[in-house]
Order: sequence, then C-alpha cells, then structure tokens
Amino acid sequence: MAEIVLVHGAFHELWGPTRLGMRWAPSLMDGMWAAGVDVRGVPLDRIRTALRVAFWGDLFRPAPLAPDELVARLGEDDDGSMENVDLAEVAQALAGGGGLHGLAAAIARETQQRSMEQLGRYFLEPTTAERVHDRVHQVLGEDTRVVVAHSMGTVIAYEALRDRADLHVEQFITLGSPLGTDLVLGQLFPTRGDGPAPWPAGVARWTNVAAEGDLATMGAPRLADHFGPDVRDEYVFNGRHPHDIEPYLTAAETGRAVARGLGLLSR
Repeated sequence: MAEIVLVHGAFHELWGPTRLGMRWAPSLMDGMWAAGVDVRGVPLDRIRTALRVAFWGDLFRPAPLAPDELVARLGEDDDGSMENVDLAEVAQALAGGGGLHGLAAAIARETQQRSMEQLGRYFLEPTTAERVHDRVHQVLGEDTRVVVAHSMGTVIAYEALRDRADLHVEQFITLGSPLGTDLVLGQLFPTRGDGPAPWPAGVARWTNVAAEGDLATMGAPRLADHFGPDVRDEYVFNGRHPHDIEPYLTAAETGRAVARGLGLLSR
C-alpha cells in the first residue's frame, strides 16, 4: 500500500510502474516546491517510497503481428508516395499553412483520437475494466492519503474510488480529466438526472486541474459543474504540451493539493 497513489493515463503500454514512479516523483516534488513547501526537508527517497503507480497500461499492449502479416501490411501502405518528399513540405502540408505549431496541434488531435479509442475499449469491454480496476485496488489501502490521476486515469480512479467507503483519502487530484465531457458522463451515468454526480466515497477533498489548450477536457474543464461545488477547479498553463502529465505535476496548484493531502501544508 502507499500514501500516494498515481493512476496514469493512456499510452503507457510499453512502460511499467517502477519506471513511471521514478520518473514522476521528482516532478511531484517540484510541484510542492512551487507551492511553497520546503522540500529540502522531504527526501526524494521518502516520496519514491510513499508513491505507488496503479499501472494498467500493459493490459492494452497489442499482440505483435506475425512476420508475414507485417510484410503484407507494409506492402499495402507503401505506394511510394512519400519517396523523396522534403520533411518541411510535409509539415507545411499537414499544418495547413500553420507551420510547426499547426503540426503540433494536428498531432495533439490525433493523440486525443487514440485516447478515445482506449477509453472506448474500457467502457465496452467489462472484463478489461475489471482487470484495470483490480490493478488500482491492489495499491489503494488504509494508508492512502493522496490519489493523483491523469487523463483516462481520472475516469478509472473515479470509478475505483466511488464505492470505497473504507478509504480515507485526503486529496483526490484529477489532471487533464475528461470526466466533465458528455461522452464520459453519458457512459458513467446513462440515467442521471439534473443533480450532481456521486461524490467518490472515502474522499475528503477533490482538486481538479485543467490546462489551457488541453484537448482531453474537450471544452469541459470544470468538474464542479457536474460533481458538485466541493470540487476545487484550478486552471494552469502547460506550454506546448498541455496534456502531458509532468507539467501538470510541477504546477503549484497540483503541488499544493498534494502537500495538503500529506499534511505538509495547512488547509
């Protein structure tokens, strides 16, 4: 079990919980530093020991194509149209005249589409959802004080926490969450009326952090509008990669919520 549980988002099929934990612990500490916590008194090893990643990415890792299938697919895709094409011309064409900024936006949209495909599998395959939830429940326990979830992981964490009245989570922190979108709300609560959606049992406080330009929120960055006014909505700037988890973790708004959950800052 762990004081801090982090639930990752889509596209971590090739990694694992140890790598992600070691990679994200320093960013989490930087967020607390930005919030005014004297992290010199909080050794990084303590955070790494307290942090566990609820890892589910490998459940979505595709099976490899057989060699003959791969050759056949490459043959179908290779029509020679990309031969001798300058990369700058490709960028210009894809960006529609917007240069590299436009290309980055196009890539972000494609990434968002792939995220929705994984989310669709999660909702439409009950066995897959059960296996994902089991991974989260394995690391949640009576000593868990903070749950930080990112992107698709916010949907997973919310469902895992919704009925866990046995927990005493001081801070549930959602980053770049699609929980406020019609797509997700319609799947979670197909018959919900006009009232707020259920508050996750065992959670004392909920902080939601959305970034400028994060397509995952799809125009619905505020969760208080759907889960009640006790959700504390924050808005941050994450630069050219608004959906990436690390700028979310280094934001003072995230760090403040983590530190409060750990008792390192007053309410």
